Amino acid sequence: MGFLEPIQHLFEQGPVFLLVLFRIGSLTLAGPVLGSASIPAKVKILFALALSAAVFGLVPAAPVVVNSWATLTVGVVHELLIGLAMGFMLTLMFQGVQIGAELVSQQMGLSFARLVDPNTQVTTTVLSQFYMLLVTIIYVLMNGHVVLIGSLVQTFKTVPLMGATYSQGMLELMVSVLTGSFALGIRVAGPALAAVFLATLALGFISRTMPQLNILAAGFPLRIALAMVLLVASLGAVGVLFANDLTAMFAVLGRMFA
Repeated sequence: MGFLEPIQHLFEQGPVFLLVLFRIGSLTLAGPVLGSASIPAKVKILFALALSAAVFGLVPAAPVVVNSWATLTVGVVHELLIGLAMGFMLTLMFQGVQIGAELVSQQMGLSFARLVDPNTQVTTTVLSQFYMLLVTIIYVLMNGHVVLIGSLVQTFKTVPLMGATYSQGMLELMVSVLTGSFALGIRVAGPALAAVFLATLALGFISRTMPQLNILAAGFPLRIALAMVLLVASLGAVGVLFANDLTAMFAVLGRMFA
């Protein structure tokens, strides 16, 4: 009987461990850096299992007893939504920066040369890839992945297993995060877009006074050079903007699951 007690205890705690695994695993799939397609699926699974095993002893008891497959299925869906929401909201910031870089690439004329992003499997520009690498480095240097995992572990205390509730305020927070991600992209692309617009406007006036000048031949190098100069000059500001928005995002996640 003494030999069977640990096995019986393991089977009793199996559904609870499964719920913990799905909350952590969903964040591993949807979160930045951790959810990158360049990381093998086996590594993600092993990381989620190891982190779940480390956190499992600290997780409070679920308010609902898992005694049926229907209850377990509902619990799995709730845990998936929590992890996916955290990872998706943080990933939106990276996408906002990428959208801003795409806008600049289109105005500069660099959108003609495109490549396949190995992380998203979609075509993108070299400038977008550069900015994604830049914000990823900033994210890692700020220990954003560590803070994200810590925030997820904290949710087990504020939001017990199978105890998640969804309100209108949470939807409003997600909408504000989506709006903020687009605003971040506009702020990143703002200086270069303004410079390209003024250069295009100036070339338009020049073409009216000098019709023999080939505006297309003269305009492309000028817009590319002007935009590149402003992009290099604004790299520091982009880093500060992203760092500030990242800090604000973690505060939003704290309010969301408080």
